[in-house]
Amino acid sequence: MANQTNRVVVPGLGRGRGAPGGRGGGRVMMPANRQSPRGPDLQPSTVSIDGLSSSTTEKQIKNLLNSIGPIQMFKMLPQQRKAIAKFVNPQHALSFQHSFHRHMIDLSHIDVTIIDG
Repeated sequence: MANQTNRVVVPGLGRGRGAPGGRGGGRVMMPANRQSPRGPDLQPSTVSIDGLSSSTTEKQIKNLLNSIGPIQMFKMLPQQRKAIAKFVNPQHALSFQHSFHRHMIDLSHIDVTIIDG
């Protein structure tokens, strides 16, 4: 403990940031989770759109989805006031959520969540 005042600080080699002796570059390593930019296969690309008005049409929802990017699957569940869509690109699912979560359509605020699909 008495030796702490004589420490040498080397930029990019902090404790707990990567493998011991490795070259972490001083960056905090992100845990592997659903939002990590590791590749399209590991990220969910399906969105659930809840709270739809009974008057909202399939065409309205598809127009919103396609304004962000191409979709490969779409299912409207009017009895549940819900729709599910899968984007070709997982990044588009995130963009759709950021753009349209709590957005008002036909006097209803929709809730957009990303699901594993």
